[in-house]
Amino acid sequence: MAAPISIEDRDRANQYLDRSISFSMCGKIDQAIDSIKKAISIDTEFAQAYNKLGDYYIKKGLVKDAVAAYSRSLELDPTNQNSNFDLGCSLVHLGRHEEALDYLLKALELKPEHTEIYGHIGRVLMVRGEHEEAINNLLKALAGDQDDIMSSFTLACAYQIQDDKEKAEKLFKKVIDRYSKLVDMKKRFAEGHYYIGRSYFFMGNLGEALKHLEKAVEYDTEDVDYHYSFGMLYSDADAFCSLSEAQHANGNYPEASENMAKAIKLSPENPRFSKIKSQLGI
Repeated sequence: MAAPISIEDRDRANQYLDRSISFSMCGKIDQAIDSIKKAISIDTEFAQAYNKLGDYYIKKGLVKDAVAAYSRSLELDPTNQNSNFDLGCSLVHLGRHEEALDYLLKALELKPEHTEIYGHIGRVLMVRGEHEEAINNLLKALAGDQDDIMSSFTLACAYQIQDDKEKAEKLFKKVIDRYSKLVDMKKRFAEGHYYIGRSYFFMGNLGEALKHLEKAVEYDTEDVDYHYSFGMLYSDADAFCSLSEAQHANGNYPEASENMAKAIKLSPENPRFSKIKSQLGI
């Protein structure tokens, strides 16, 4: 355990924390990270600062670094609801679903009124193939916040799997409408085009799916490999894979093969892309 810090140093650490939040709100994530690291250098047991560091890493797509930061926050404060929740969400992004579920359930135990947690639990249950239980949790999330886009999109996918096309389409249209408004305000909004494209793909509208997924790839920037939006995260490799799936469904086989190869090159350790490549026969 570190020696107690002075009141003056505690105040300095809090000032750097506040400064980091201001930078983050302005979209200056690198400066936010620099400031929060200064706070931690002053107070090495500042649990809230480690939690914020994790948040900033997530915004940059540095999920493994975020997991380390959230884990350190929980070492210092095991009952921190935010860090349990944030660590659970981050582990979902890494595919560590069983661990993720433990932290999400702990977060829900600490703060039962935080209904967003049900949405993330639903995502984990979807991956585990427990679709009925996933739907129950996603409905609880939307009962708490009908504008929860992540839960709306995930629930649409769950209904699609159960062949309940009417309910799925209603939710996919909701996602499209929300992101379309954002795309109108931010023209090169790759994340918006990605989820609009995925929604249209699941609805069977290949023309619109291709248009938006092509823009998601085109508007990507080299300095960002992961894209975070409304609690959902996808990688550049996911974007190429999704475009490949849409192209294959539309009969554009050479282009589909080329983009799937790009996905696998970007993330060769991810078995999902090789599995989809095999299923598509490209």
